[in-house]
Amino acid sequence: MNYNEFITEEQQDLLKELANIGVGNSVTALSNMLQDQKINMQVPEVKVTPLQDVPDSFGDPESLVAATFCEAECPEIGLVLVFVLPFHAARNLVIKIMPDETSADDEMEQSALMELGNIITGSYLSALSFMTGLTFQASPPKLGIDMAGAVMGTVIAETKTVDDELILLKTELSLELEDINGSVLILPDSGSLKTLFEHLGTF
Repeated sequence: MNYNEFITEEQQDLLKELANIGVGNSVTALSNMLQDQKINMQVPEVKVTPLQDVPDSFGDPESLVAATFCEAECPEIGLVLVFVLPFHAARNLVIKIMPDETSADDEMEQSALMELGNIITGSYLSALSFMTGLTFQASPPKLGIDMAGAVMGTVIAETKTVDDELILLKTELSLELEDINGSVLILPDSGSLKTLFEHLGTF
């Protein structure tokens, strides 16, 4: 089922509210992580989209990206949350996170990226809990660095994701003079998208 055919204006507004709460949580946590640097963050696009269209939404599906993802579940819903950034933008953020580390190795960079992704996905998961009243248990984050299409294949292979539809939250992050475009994805287990909308009061 393609839920875009059935999403009402009210349902779209609820998804935007979810995104706005997630952004608010993220900005506070990222500001602390980035030593109180000024951060602006917004979500210009929110939609339910077919899974196969996601790599193209990042631009060139063969472009290199960094993706942090975790599984989250409660008795009624199972989800995978993914935060995707162009790899060059992810590296620039790592430099800002670790300004005093002049010789950071790959392991340190990956650890910083996982912490960054954990902050973003955790912020959106908190927003989901707030809006649905559900308590989710999240797995430790994982990191994938590859072409966009390959990364999504890794996420699907390493999680329980089986549904064809997901929530795509385009994210714009501005830090100092740099604009960064990323995406937060909410991928449901089979049937969980409909259940999620039910708990948001939209069905």
